[in-house]
Amino acid sequence: MRKYLPKSAALAALRLFTIVFCLGVSLAARIYLYSFKILMLILIAVFWTAGVFLAFVYLPVLFSRTVIYISKTEIALHSGVIFRRRELMRMSAVQYVTRVSLPFSRALGFNFLVVRGLGGSIILPFLRYEDCQEILLTLHSKISEDGAVPPDGDAGKEE
Repeated sequence: MRKYLPKSAALAALRLFTIVFCLGVSLAARIYLYSFKILMLILIAVFWTAGVFLAFVYLPVLFSRTVIYISKTEIALHSGVIFRRRELMRMSAVQYVTRVSLPFSRALGFNFLVVRGLGGSIILPFLRYEDCQEILLTLHSKISEDGAVPPDGDAGKEE
């Protein structure tokens, strides 16, 4: 059984994006709501409170509690902040895998795997590039092993 953790650079990038977003909202409120000072200050305070909570409380706890386990028989994703969530999928149920990588994903860790199986799917979030490639190769080899067709193409013919 192999254990994978989210990349910490993704947490730093999400924190930075949250702070930049709060700065943008504050600037927009200052420009467009300057004549409504009380409303402007309330909106700025609400966005900064939510942004600081998200960046420095919620996301670090979420990243510290997210763990992915890959074994020969199953895929398990453990995550959650208030309520712990556990998602399981048997390797025999995996039908196909999609890799989603955002720009600068190698450096920032914005690599995701969407594993689809019989009646469900699991999204494996914020993987290191090397871990993403390793899991992808493992799952592809398992899929091709289970659904292998004879090379001559005579799988359904009777003699």
